[in-house]
Amino acid sequence: MFNIYFHGNRKNKKIAITFDDGPSKETEKVLDLLKKYNTKATFFIWGERIKGREKTIERIKKEGHEFGNHTFSHKRMWFKSRKFMKEDIQKYDDELNKFEIKTNLFRFPGFKFGLNSLIVCWKLKKKMIFADMVSNDWLNPWLKMKCNKKGPVKIDKPIQKTLSKTKNGSILNFHDYLEGIGSHKEIIPIMEKVLPKLKEKGFEFVTVSELLFESTQ
Repeated sequence: MFNIYFHGNRKNKKIAITFDDGPSKETEKVLDLLKKYNTKATFFIWGERIKGREKTIERIKKEGHEFGNHTFSHKRMWFKSRKFMKEDIQKYDDELNKFEIKTNLFRFPGFKFGLNSLIVCWKLKKKMIFADMVSNDWLNPWLKMKCNKKGPVKIDKPIQKTLSKTKNGSILNFHDYLEGIGSHKEIIPIMEKVLPKLKEKGFEFVTVSELLFESTQ
């Protein structure tokens, strides 16, 4: 009944890398790296963060990347009313329409959802995109902040997890902004390790739509 997706075809050596919660100043650096490695990605944008970052949205569009709806407010979608959820999702779509961008892809903030949110997305004809390779790139920055730790944030675990868990058809989850923390300074060093290594493994990076629906379009 519901259009829910965790990965694509396991027979094809294609993968889709996704970034949540931007745009931010790190998004520009991520775009530089994607261009360097001739790689496409899908950005699940946080609607409230679009204002003041319109040039970044235009650049994502111009360079051939894909957009997904990540709600306008970024509030968790499990204890909210159907009315709130519908309006929040549509408000995001209205923001993208200003850039002449449309998307039927949707990702729940924090991957949190309930039955009502599934019904709302189904009625809005949204394709709900999860991931089978969740890097947890947010975890160590969050722990550092929570525990007030000094020194650099360790990035070895999300890198190792990505390189060991990525399979044919995988949808990979990363962030170009961190809710409650701010700048995700570690995303660039993570990507500098991950992108070339996955390329060496023979993976082809495509957008989520190309990964999931290319054969049906």
